[in-house]
Amino acid sequence: MGINTMIKSTSKLGAMVLLAGLWSTSLVLHAADEAKAAKIVSLTNPAQTYGVQIGDKLSRELVLDVPAPLKISEGALPKKGSKNNGVELVEIQVQTDQQKDLTRYTVSLSYQPFVSPNKPTVMQLPTEKISLSGGAKAEVLEVPAWNFWFSPIVGGGIETAQNNIQPEAAPPLVDVSAHNTRLVLFASMLAASLLALLYLNADGNWLPFMGGAFAKAHRQLKRLAKSSGAKTAVEEKQALVYIHQAFNQHFGANMFARDIEPFVAKRTSFKKMKAEIAQFFDASNQSLYAVEPRNSQKVIVDLVQLSKQLRDCERGV
Repeated sequence: MGINTMIKSTSKLGAMVLLAGLWSTSLVLHAADEAKAAKIVSLTNPAQTYGVQIGDKLSRELVLDVPAPLKISEGALPKKGSKNNGVELVEIQVQTDQQKDLTRYTVSLSYQPFVSPNKPTVMQLPTEKISLSGGAKAEVLEVPAWNFWFSPIVGGGIETAQNNIQPEAAPPLVDVSAHNTRLVLFASMLAASLLALLYLNADGNWLPFMGGAFAKAHRQLKRLAKSSGAKTAVEEKQALVYIHQAFNQHFGANMFARDIEPFVAKRTSFKKMKAEIAQFFDASNQSLYAVEPRNSQKVIVDLVQLSKQLRDCERGV
C-alpha cells in the first residue's frame, strides 16, 4: 500500500513538472514571436491641441520597426493630397534604416485643415492603416486618430468678415534720389570709359582728333597687309610712302633723318618713339638703295605695328 501511494505521488509530480516545462516553453516562444512582430516604436503628434486655424501645418512622426522578411506594402502609406473630413495630407517623407534583423521606418506626415466653420470645432488627424507584406500572413499597423480644436479666423459668417475688413496700409515710399544720382554717375563713367576705349583702339575717325595723319597711314597699311597675293618691292615702297607722308604732314615739310631732332622737339608726344623713328628712316634708305631682295611681307607687317604706335603718340596715349 505504501509503495502504490509513492508511485502515484511520483506520477503526479512528473506530470506537474512536464506541464510547467511546456508552459515555460510556450511563454518563451510567445515572447520570441512578439519580439519578431512589427510594431510602432513611437508616435509623435503635434504639441498643441487647440488654437489651430485654417492652413496651419500639423506634423506627426511615426517610427516603425518591421522585422525581416516583412516590409511596408507598396501603396500602403497614405498619398500626398488625400483629404479626410476637411484635413488634407500636404507632405509625406519616409526614411529607411536597414538594421541586422529589421528595418526601421521613420514616416513624417504633415496635414493642413481647410474648412470654415463659424465656431470652434473638434477635428482630427485621421487614422492611418499601414499594411505589411512578405510574411506568412498579412499584417496591419494602425496609427490612431488625433483630435484637436479648430478655431475659425473670424467668428460669424461672410457678412461678419466683410464688416470687419480693414483698409490696407500703403507701403512707405523709398527715397531713390541717391540711387538715381549714383546711376547717372556710373552711367557717365561707363560712357566715358567706352569713349576712351574707342578713342584708343578705333581705326576710324568718328571722333575729333581720331583722323590724324598716322591714323590714316595705319588704315592704309592694314588694307595693304590684308590684300591678297605675295608682297613685292612695289608694295613695300608704297607702305614706306604712307609713313613718310604722315611724317611730312606733322613736320610741315619733307622730313628726312636729319630732321628727327627738330621733329621730336616740335611734337613732344613722339619723343618716346625717337629710336623707332630713326630705325624707320634707316630701313627706308635701305629699301630704296638695296640690291639684294628683301622680305617685303615682313617689312609691311612691321610697318603696320609701327604705324599703330605712332598713331597712339598722335592721340597722346
